[in-house]
Amino acid sequence: MVDADVDAMVGGADYPATPKRRVGGPTMKVRDAARQLEETEKEPKRTTRQSARATPIDNDAERANAAKRAVDSSNDGRAMLRQALEMLGEYSEKFHSLHEVIKVQQDTIQELSQKLDDNNREMNNKMEQMRTQMGAELLHLREQLEAITTHVSESPQLSYAEVARSAPSSEPSNIRTLSTGNTTPSNFTDTFYCTIDTSRIADGQDDQVTAGAIRTMAETEIRAEQGFSNWRCRAVIKDPKKPNRIRIACRDENEHNMVKQVVGAKLPHGARLLRDELYPVKVDHVNRIAVLDEMGDIRAGAIEAFSKENDVQVAKIAWLSKRDTPKAYGSMAVYVTKGSDAKRLLSEGFFYAGGESGYTGSFERRPRPEQCYNYQQVGHKAFQCEKSRICGKCAKEGHHHSACNETVYKCVLCDGPHESFSRNCKKLYPSDHE
Repeated sequence: MVDADVDAMVGGADYPATPKRRVGGPTMKVRDAARQLEETEKEPKRTTRQSARATPIDNDAERANAAKRAVDSSNDGRAMLRQALEMLGEYSEKFHSLHEVIKVQQDTIQELSQKLDDNNREMNNKMEQMRTQMGAELLHLREQLEAITTHVSESPQLSYAEVARSAPSSEPSNIRTLSTGNTTPSNFTDTFYCTIDTSRIADGQDDQVTAGAIRTMAETEIRAEQGFSNWRCRAVIKDPKKPNRIRIACRDENEHNMVKQVVGAKLPHGARLLRDELYPVKVDHVNRIAVLDEMGDIRAGAIEAFSKENDVQVAKIAWLSKRDTPKAYGSMAVYVTKGSDAKRLLSEGFFYAGGESGYTGSFERRPRPEQCYNYQQVGHKAFQCEKSRICGKCAKEGHHHSACNETVYKCVLCDGPHESFSRNCKKLYPSDHE
């Protein structure tokens, strides 16, 4: 048909006629395209069938995967829980260690705080002692100045003519030799003291018997019991020569009695209130009969008689001369209760004893060695000695030297011709024989 159309279009060309052929079939490409179209139409049906077959298999796989994921998740949870517990244990150990460190630090801080408090308390006590000591020294200086001023004002001033008329070797009548002993002018004041001895205090109570503690106790008790809300101690002094003694200075005799009554009742066990301070005055050329009786002891009523004769309060009398020597006159020490009375007796120069007058002077205490008058040795006292008695005069056993009738003396210590308690003994008083 195509060939016919071509011939018609060409017209009458003299070409040879084309032989007639049979109609051809579809080409290979057409067949392939048709086959692909058919397969395309069949593919949805096949996919549907395959999907229908694959759905149960996929569901089983998903369930298996879900179960596996659940198991894995459970294992992961256990692992995480185990890890969390391990971390919690580590944190607990660290917290316990930190707690121990904090506890040790707190103990250290508490110990250091206690040491700081103790140091502060000790420093306060030392400051109080220094303040008290300085106050006592100032009071001592004031008393010395007052005594010097009084002595200068009472001493008559010599004129040039009187000094010129006096012999070159003689001393003016108003000059007295002052002793370096215990009767110094500073001791001759009417300051009243309450003396407390702390030498027998028990261990652990030392903080109760310091100068500051005693002052606080005295002020607190007197304010509470006596009703003096603003009362204060005049001074509290620690004896420099005897550190175990503390002295409370009082303003007058009434205050002195009040302090003795209150403080004496409140002292801790072992502390004791000593007797009032006495002021010794030495009296020479005293009639022996007026002082001693036939047995060589202080005559009864002598203290009252001497107090009345001299208008003073005599507390004690001590005979200084040898009692076994029959001398008509000797020396004695008179202890008065007021420093002003002792000063007056020294300034007057005389002391009445049995109607006669003796000469007054400063009393110097001589330190004596610690000697046993039972065994006559040094280093202990008679009440501590357990050995047999030896006479201090003849050095024989069996009797006391007060009952010895021997006329030849012998020293037990050095074998010298003197008593065992004599100052002639070179072993007993070596400084006197240097």
